[in-house]
Amino acid sequence: MLVLCVGLLLGCSSSGDAPKTAAERHPPTESRSSSDAGGGNPLPPDAGTATGHGADRTRVEVPERDASPPMATIALSDADGGRTLAEASRPGSRDSGEVELTEPRLRGTAVGEDANGGIVRVRVSISERISCLRGDGERFERLRTRYFPPPQIEQIRAAPGARLPTRGTRSRLVSLVSERCGRGAAATEVHGRLWAEVINGRGLETITPSVRFGYVADADDA
Repeated sequence: MLVLCVGLLLGCSSSGDAPKTAAERHPPTESRSSSDAGGGNPLPPDAGTATGHGADRTRVEVPERDASPPMATIALSDADGGRTLAEASRPGSRDSGEVELTEPRLRGTAVGEDANGGIVRVRVSISERISCLRGDGERFERLRTRYFPPPQIEQIRAAPGARLPTRGTRSRLVSLVSERCGRGAAATEVHGRLWAEVINGRGLETITPSVRFGYVADADDA
């Protein structure tokens, strides 16, 4: 009986390959991120972008140096934002003429683009010269300038290597006539300028040409 058992063992070891170990049955594979779990080949490094990570221009790393300022555009539209009445850009087009408004409101939309340094801040700015009339017939003017968002004292820039969007937009609905003329007086007309300021990741700023506008109140409203 002992000889038979030994013979069987020898026969098993010589008639074929030896049994594989657990490591041999399941060889190690390259590690994958959690998004690759669940089987299948690992995703290529540029998956999910139109032309690869290097060409995915929705975000960009802020460079150490950048001598090119961003591109900036300002658009003036009606209060509902459905119709653009005037537009100016830098570099690019310059608006000409004054836009006549039919109501004392407008919407200003600023757009900034920079494929090299990214966009840190987009601002809508407006200045107004308001003509006022008192009840006793006295006429005078008031000036007003507003910034959205307000200016900051410190210089705005991002650290090199930070990832920023290559495009930024800010839209603001602005009322032109309010209590600026003071008690006992009404605004008869408003003339002003609308412009955009854009800052890229390295702190370079572009200011658009101004879009000029005017509003004349109805005699019944003045």
